[in-house]
Amino acid sequence: MKGKWYLVKYIDDVFRNEPVNIGVVVASDEGIGTRFLGQREDGSINGQRISKRITGVETYKAWVDFIRREAARGVLEERIQDLSKRVGDSYIIERRGPILNADDSRSPILVADELFGALVSAESAPSPSLEGLAERAFKRLCLPPGKSIDHNVDYKVKVRDVPQLVTFDYRYAAERTTLMDRVSFVRHGKPLMQSVNDLLFRIEAMEKEQGIDGFVALYSGADHSAEVERQLRVLNRYAYTVDLGSDEAEEDIGRILGVSALA
Repeated sequence: MKGKWYLVKYIDDVFRNEPVNIGVVVASDEGIGTRFLGQREDGSINGQRISKRITGVETYKAWVDFIRREAARGVLEERIQDLSKRVGDSYIIERRGPILNADDSRSPILVADELFGALVSAESAPSPSLEGLAERAFKRLCLPPGKSIDHNVDYKVKVRDVPQLVTFDYRYAAERTTLMDRVSFVRHGKPLMQSVNDLLFRIEAMEKEQGIDGFVALYSGADHSAEVERQLRVLNRYAYTVDLGSDEAEEDIGRILGVSALA
């Protein structure tokens, strides 16, 4: 992977000028990876976790959104140049260096997670995101030559004769086609049920399509609770479920897809 990485800092008291590290951005030829203080599994910011460390939670969220958006657009370098001309800002984005190892198999998300743990978090290193765990598992699969796992796959279907567009996080198409989706269990109550029901709706819509042989729900066992167990029992009726945090995740996914995993 080749690319660059950036360190985001926050200055609470501009007069004293004592910045603290709050986030990391990795921009590479494989995409963008970011990690910020207070970041939830789904990428949103938990204001309660940062309210004692950063003044102005909504401003912080707006800055995080701005940095992610400009990085995704590929114009973060230009924005750094513009921001460097301003005086008195509480937020600073620093260029820290290139990523030159083309043989590095880690995704930008995993690199951002590791840099965050080393440079930002004063606590223990954060658990990798679901997306990062999925990418790590996929890297260890021995896919046949010419085969790969597609990301963000759209299908046009009809539900009660009404055209709908459904999207799955991943697809593996070989002798049979399997669709995979990440399911975050960090939210509880109605939002969690809605997340599961949304996946079940998309599975039901795709079951009527030709050429789809199976579905996989990817989750993290670290989020386990009695409510999660109930939702897993529901999902197990319609899809394979794989705990991406387990030591057997790669083998479980490989077994479902019909491929082997690296020892």
